[in-house]
Amino acid sequence: MSLIRPIYLIAGNTITGILRGVVLNVLLVLAGLMIIAATASGTFEAAEMRRMLVDSGLAIITVLGAMIAILTGFTLIPHEVDTRTVYPIMSKPIYRWQFVLGKFIGASGVNAITVGLLSIIFFMVYYFKKHEFDPRLLVAVLMILAMLTMLSAMIIFLSTFMSWIGTIIVSAVIWFLGNYSQFLYDLSASHDQNVVSTRLIEVIHKIIPNFQAMDMRFVIVQQELGFGEPRVFLIPLLYGIGFMAIMLVLAALVFNYREL
Repeated sequence: MSLIRPIYLIAGNTITGILRGVVLNVLLVLAGLMIIAATASGTFEAAEMRRMLVDSGLAIITVLGAMIAILTGFTLIPHEVDTRTVYPIMSKPIYRWQFVLGKFIGASGVNAITVGLLSIIFFMVYYFKKHEFDPRLLVAVLMILAMLTMLSAMIIFLSTFMSWIGTIIVSAVIWFLGNYSQFLYDLSASHDQNVVSTRLIEVIHKIIPNFQAMDMRFVIVQQELGFGEPRVFLIPLLYGIGFMAIMLVLAALVFNYREL
């Protein structure tokens, strides 16, 4: 129990600190308004309406959720080091890996709150427009949460050796590439490219985390996702768990040997 309690306390303080911040509240309100505005206007056929609702709703939850994860990520470790608030914590009987894990769990909790609140708005709009509820949307939302949790694990790792602004910039670039690496790879394969650019895209495709695998919008719209096909989401989830484990182990190792 003595090992778990510090993690619990750090996670709780992390969630409380972020929820009190202005950035999270502003982005949540903005995201909610964007979901309503993007899905409230226009008259479409049933199939087109469904595609528009799924595409726009899930896309807004994904993008705004990632923005919140990235813009609040600098408060996890770099900000505490810069403001020296980490020193009183480290002076207590606590291991550094507990501090890292607590920060990650706190960030994951914020992700869950973000996705949960935005999903409620999205589900209400979807039901209002379609007068039905597609349970597969729950799978899509859980996959978004898994994506954001992967992103938070990566932010934790980067923040153990980068400044807060470096963490934000690098995280945003990797998130963007991770969502479009497959598209860039397919584009390079379908066009004649010079050897250098082709090899560079191949390297990016292999080393950048594949966030795109967590995007369930296409398979839902194309009616390809069913509960009888768990491989569609189980394989990306296993990949995400492995990625998070690697990021957290590396973060704990780097932070353990970092001079504070």
